[in-house]
Amino acid sequence: MTINAALRLMAGLVVLTSLALGTYLNANWYYLTGFVGLNLFQSAFTGWCPAILVFKKLGLKAECPTDKGVTVNQAVHIIAGSVIILTVSAVLFLHVTPMTLIITAIIGASLTQSAFTGWCPAMMIASMLGCKKTTAS
Repeated sequence: MTINAALRLMAGLVVLTSLALGTYLNANWYYLTGFVGLNLFQSAFTGWCPAILVFKKLGLKAECPTDKGVTVNQAVHIIAGSVIILTVSAVLFLHVTPMTLIITAIIGASLTQSAFTGWCPAMMIASMLGCKKTTAS
């Protein structure tokens, strides 16, 4: 498993878990969901996330872009992070119906499964937009 796959797995699982906790225990758990979205978004631009340090120490392989430009992984982080931030913000601050978070749950499930399959809809969108593929180093 690569660092990016592990990051998608962890992000997806935390999104799904925090959504369940927010739905059944306390809506304040949605802030954790939003934090994951923010972290995904910023990591697309900075290449840094606290989990990456842990994954490197565990010996997971990094991925290198095959060419210059935005990578598929960066685009996935931008797309997933943006959707998570928008939906959670709408529910928390604009008092939109919590049913909107179904979209966030789909993103979380998609991130989780992509860690194992290497594919999610956001990857297809990123490829169609011309983002560069990466290879494990």
